Amino acid sequence: MGLERSLQQRVADQTDGRRHPAMAGPRCRITPLSVTVAAVVLVVLPLHTESAAVQSADEPPSRPPLQRPSMLQPVFLNTTRHVQAPVGRPAYLHCIVQHPGDRTISWVRRKDLHILTVGEYTYSSDQRFQSLHVPGTQEWTLKVRSPTPADSGVYDCQVSTEPRMSLAFQLDVTVSQARILGSPELHVKTGSDVNLTCEVAHNTRVFYWYHNGDVINHSGRPRLRLETEPTVSRLYITRMTANDTGTYTCGPSGAEPASVVVHAINGGHPAAMQHNSAGLSRPAGWPLLIALLWLPLLVSTVVAQAHSGD
Repeated sequence: MGLERSLQQRVADQTDGRRHPAMAGPRCRITPLSVTVAAVVLVVLPLHTESAAVQSADEPPSRPPLQRPSMLQPVFLNTTRHVQAPVGRPAYLHCIVQHPGDRTISWVRRKDLHILTVGEYTYSSDQRFQSLHVPGTQEWTLKVRSPTPADSGVYDCQVSTEPRMSLAFQLDVTVSQARILGSPELHVKTGSDVNLTCEVAHNTRVFYWYHNGDVINHSGRPRLRLETEPTVSRLYITRMTANDTGTYTCGPSGAEPASVVVHAINGGHPAAMQHNSAGLSRPAGWPLLIALLWLPLLVSTVVAQAHSGD
């Protein structure tokens, strides 16, 4: 009530013009309702100001402003940067970028500064190059299909920042070398069975065998048989003949070929023949020969035992 009386007195003084003559004029009627509304406004305003001050005081003073993802600085994450791939097998370079935002990721071949891909699009006329990216992930992969040794070199993963960010990747396209187990030259007794085993370091789609430069077609030759696995191929020759003499070459796809020279000989002592470490040569009458070598010793032993019994 004291506040209401004070307000009434102040309004009456201003109305009468006793304090401010320039405001003298017709008297205004002050009702108890208007005085009450004015009092409520004067009381609520300080409370609102005090509440805002308390709320500001509750905020941590050192709290940094929130940044949108596009404002964060991109960061290259750890990944394999030296990639080796055999000829003809797809090669993959994986670039992982954290906080890319709305920036663009590109792949550039350094030796000629040729832009290969931008985002998910291929800009090179060489369609062997392809950008692989799953939306929402942080990985941009450069795929090189059927690489050759000429594709070896440095490839840069670039982010469209200012200045531009770049991470170098080294690609080495290796030429695999096929290998035929055993000696590079074999002497095989006619009538023996031969096993030529060819190995390669990586999986291959197909093995080609050649005899004196001609592709071996084993389907029409019952004495020849092929067994092929992802990294190994075996050529079996049953009952070696003089016609089987010559150079045998194993040529896996995506690898350098390997060759071995096979000689078919007639007669001769087995000890004078060259044998492959994988058992490439074995005379067909080998068990009989062993029996004949042991027969004299066996006979002499039986005779000696008979004489001792007498």
